[in-house]
Amino acid sequence: MLSDERFAKMLQNYKKEQKALTQEVADSQQTLQEANQKVTDLGLLLRTLREMTDITELTPTLVNSLIERIEVHNNDKSSDHCYVKVDIYFTAVGMIDIPTEQEILAMMEKIRENPQNFRFVA
Repeated sequence: MLSDERFAKMLQNYKKEQKALTQEVADSQQTLQEANQKVTDLGLLLRTLREMTDITELTPTLVNSLIERIEVHNNDKSSDHCYVKVDIYFTAVGMIDIPTEQEILAMMEKIRENPQNFRFVA
């Protein structure tokens, strides 16, 4: 027979577990929704890129389909020149950090040293 005290404790544990599982389901649904949106965005980006493989002119349509937003920061007058940082966020992939020549050469050297660590499977 189950005592009232034991039942109350089990009920409390059940309620905690149910609340945790409900939250986990909600979080998983949000993650799935975000993943589906990324898949849709990537599909749109790939379709747009396929349509525009032979780009000879940068048109407003092309810019609007490839670029999500552009952020222009305050100017920097710390040296003799005035610099303005501009961040370009591309559709579906976000901001791309373009590596310097030294970074590219360093990565190529790493790949040459350990090619097994950089195998890609499509």
